Amino acid sequence: MIAAIVLAAALLPPPQDPPTQAPQRPGERVAWQRSLADALALQTKTGLPLMIAVNMDGEVFNDRFAATTYKDPGFVASTRGYICVIASPDRHTESDYDALGNRIECPRFGGCTCSEHINIEPELFRRYFDGKRNAPRHVGVNPAGEVMFDRFLDRRMQTAIDAVAKNRGDRPAAHLQAPKSVEEMFRRRDAMARSILEQRYRDADKTDRRNLLERAAKAKNDPVDLLRMGLRDSDGDLVGLAATALSKVGNSGALIDIEDALASVEDAGIRTRLIQQLGALGREDPAAARMAQQFSREAEIAPPPWRNDWATSELLQGRAGIERALDRIESAIGKAPSDDNLRFELAMAQAAFATMLMQENGSGIEFWLADADRNLKKVAGPDLRFEARALTSVLAWYMSDAALARRAAEEALAAKACLRRPDAWLATNFLDVLVQLTAQGAYSRAQGGAQVSLADEIARVNMAFKLLEAAGTAREGGLLAGIGLLEYAGLRAEARARLEALAADFPTSTAVHDRWRNRMLIDWGAERMRHRYAKFATEAADKATAEWFAGYAALVAGDRHTSDQRKIEADNAYTDAIERFARSAASNPNYAESSNHYGVFALAGRAWIRHERGDSMAAVSDLLKAADLRPDSLDQDDGLQRKPRGVAVRLHDALQSAGEAALAARLQPILP
Repeated sequence: MIAAIVLAAALLPPPQDPPTQAPQRPGERVAWQRSLADALALQTKTGLPLMIAVNMDGEVFNDRFAATTYKDPGFVASTRGYICVIASPDRHTESDYDALGNRIECPRFGGCTCSEHINIEPELFRRYFDGKRNAPRHVGVNPAGEVMFDRFLDRRMQTAIDAVAKNRGDRPAAHLQAPKSVEEMFRRRDAMARSILEQRYRDADKTDRRNLLERAAKAKNDPVDLLRMGLRDSDGDLVGLAATALSKVGNSGALIDIEDALASVEDAGIRTRLIQQLGALGREDPAAARMAQQFSREAEIAPPPWRNDWATSELLQGRAGIERALDRIESAIGKAPSDDNLRFELAMAQAAFATMLMQENGSGIEFWLADADRNLKKVAGPDLRFEARALTSVLAWYMSDAALARRAAEEALAAKACLRRPDAWLATNFLDVLVQLTAQGAYSRAQGGAQVSLADEIARVNMAFKLLEAAGTAREGGLLAGIGLLEYAGLRAEARARLEALAADFPTSTAVHDRWRNRMLIDWGAERMRHRYAKFATEAADKATAEWFAGYAALVAGDRHTSDQRKIEADNAYTDAIERFARSAASNPNYAESSNHYGVFALAGRAWIRHERGDSMAAVSDLLKAADLRPDSLDQDDGLQRKPRGVAVRLHDALQSAGEAALAARLQPILP
């Protein structure tokens, strides 16, 4: 995004490596503001000029400014007479927020996140850069919007440093003073006041957090980072308050947060208010308008032939039913080879056999599809027009002709009347393919660069879902494709609910459980995901299978809590996983191998957590249990890329260093 300028650097001797510096406290670094909107509001309030810095990675002057100049006490003192913003196209952290909604500051600049210094650049370019992208660059802008200096392509860094010092404002920097009250925190738009407010929330109990979220609903300073923390609170009441506040103060810059709120909150009233806020923002913001339309669009009504009044079908009765139908039809068609109905039924039965082979990973699928297609093309009568187009769509989809499948599907949907009820197998497979075609078309349209609403596609997918669910004939593949479209469009709560229902219908499907678990992890966080899986296991008929998946969910939660340094929650989650894997293995010997494998990971994960919590004896015991449970798993990577044997080595070395040689010696049998 920003072009590197290396000419000036080439005219100077190579710089020495900057000295290693300890992490800076906020008072020792440039006070970068989080957004241009904040900076302009502060400029209006304080009368101070803006200082705009542009930086990038991998170029000599840029790196020296970032590593030394921006941390030099003299330069920092000069910037106290400015409102400062930084633009850089390079990301220095994987994410901007942790699982609890806490900001992850950019390690190169501090005070802002990587997304903030990336996202600010286009508007700065439009306003101040005179059509040129250069880095390093330093621009001073007075309160009237006039550029006071614009330093780039200088032969010496000192030229820019002197310009900053010369033009600084002489007013008191009120935005660098700590706020004296909560009311002031909710008035001010500067980074310091925001940071202190967010720290206050982290340190507060539930009563104080509730008070802060209720105040945020009336704030005028866009406290989105505070609300983001509230949306990820472990207390559901506080999540609801954060979402309610967002429905009142969320602006166009908070669309992703409104989507997050709609994904995490189940209260219908709060969801309605969030969608109404999207509608209000949509009067000026096309992106918000598209989101509001997608959330509020009802499912379209199915055309008459494809409603749930389907004829019963032996083709839905597995291999035996399909073979029975084939025998009957082939016998009848030998006596009446020109009978369109029989010819169509034969094509349909052959297609059913092909799809059955797909589910069984059988062979000869392409031959059955070709036979079905050949027989279908012999059907000439108009009475079967719409059913024939539906079967054409199914066959074309499985023969990788998406264009024909899409045309045939639209023709099948165009029916206004049908002389007979569609066969239930045909209706099921047609709607299943229709969902996949719809999702594919939506992705193509959206990824083509057009900023379009997917409301029509979502309505069609929801229509198919309702018909298939009512008939009890839904297929895993089509449903997952449709759910993917809901997720893509931001309808994450709807997708999550359908995934939960799908997990109940397909309890052994790894693909379904992976999608459901990850959806909950993103929308709700690790702990709530773990508890929902516990409920799933309690209600499931197949306890061994449900306990295995609930155990794996608990293991994932333990790893996430470990990454977030939530030791108590990690200990509880790993314990949950250990117990569930043990119950699964005891209930069904077929699960023993994988249950024990992941049980080893849970024991090793808990061992390290217990060591960190001061219970090294229990940690050693866990690792020895892991070695007894399944030795072959000790050298496999867990979800955090740790090997249980490696955990044993770390624990052994830590115990030795702490003078606990006897306890360390107990680990000797499992060390490399």
